[in-house]
Amino acid sequence: VTIAGLSSIALIPLIQGGLAILLRQATLNVAFVCAARRAQSLDPSGVSAAAYGITMQIYSLGVVAHLGIQATAASMVSSARAMGGDNAGREVADRIFGYGCFLGLVLAVGQFFLLPTITPLFSPLPEVIEAVKGPAAISSFIHLVNGLVFAGEGTLLGLGAYKDLAVITAMGVGCMVSCLLSPLGKSLNGILLSLAAFNLFQGLAVTLHHVRFSPLRRRGFRGKS
Repeated sequence: VTIAGLSSIALIPLIQGGLAILLRQATLNVAFVCAARRAQSLDPSGVSAAAYGITMQIYSLGVVAHLGIQATAASMVSSARAMGGDNAGREVADRIFGYGCFLGLVLAVGQFFLLPTITPLFSPLPEVIEAVKGPAAISSFIHLVNGLVFAGEGTLLGLGAYKDLAVITAMGVGCMVSCLLSPLGKSLNGILLSLAAFNLFQGLAVTLHHVRFSPLRRRGFRGKS
């Protein structure tokens, strides 16, 4: 069977990759909806929900920069590997991991020290501004781990390792949801720590994959056949 010049056999990896990416995105959506619902149920006044929303908006400003690292890794790793083999791909990936870590450090420090200036732009209410302080500070330091997370995810996308990325994400979401369902999820700071646990797991997992299981792993890290 041929569809638009592609055989059905050639379509199978594309379909599998697409399903893996859809599953990953669905899993992420469920996790963040759970976190938002948890924040909304903390108090009837709505202060916690408002503080959570503002915290995530501030946090998302840094995530946009990290997404640039992810997209760069996805495109450059695959291109370098196609032109120069695994060694070239690994060199590019290693550099992007370094750039990601540096960006994460800059964003973490920048967001933390700019919080007193940024927060009042989102709400004039003193109680909301006060409630944002702790969660926003925690989200600042999540950027330190995000340097590894987005570089690693981009590298996996560049390698076409969609299933591996989906599995890592599902496990990370399981960690996050477990934290949300524990006593940790009964406070706004705890909800952000649950998000930190997710990102920490993701960062460690993608880094371990890069150095131990990836086609780009160094010769000394190759497993026994």
